[in-house]
Amino acid sequence: MSGQEVLAVLNVLIVDDEAPARERLRDLLGDVAATQPTRIVGMAANGHEALRFLTAQQVDLLLVDIRMPGMDGIELAQHVARLASPPRIVFVTAYDQYAVSAFDLNAIDYLLKPVRAQRLEAALGRRWRKCAQACRWRVRRLIASPNRDGISR
Repeated sequence: MSGQEVLAVLNVLIVDDEAPARERLRDLLGDVAATQPTRIVGMAANGHEALRFLTAQQVDLLLVDIRMPGMDGIELAQHVARLASPPRIVFVTAYDQYAVSAFDLNAIDYLLKPVRAQRLEAALGRRWRKCAQACRWRVRRLIASPNRDGISR
């Protein structure tokens, strides 16, 4: 393998009640695809639609608006946190007053609209850094802990 790092493609679900906002995020993901490859696996107009989608499709990352009818982004994040293998969440909103709540729910980033491609690219990169840190921690834990037979790995 060359010295270049190969990034896996992120499966992304875009959740926003406004169709133009969903389309804008789709376009921005295309703009940063060379450095942050993604596959948009779906779009949802609210939290209820997103949860239904998550039961049927593997998603790595949610791009979520905060204010939506039915179920807002904060409530969606609370439900997502209870999943066996929850996707990571980046909040994308026009409202800065929800940032503390978002990070309390382990959001990896909080982007204010209108989103710039550079800012989205940085958020996607943050997702991979957090994933890599978690993976390194799990590997160290596996190496340090004996398996069922009592043999160290």
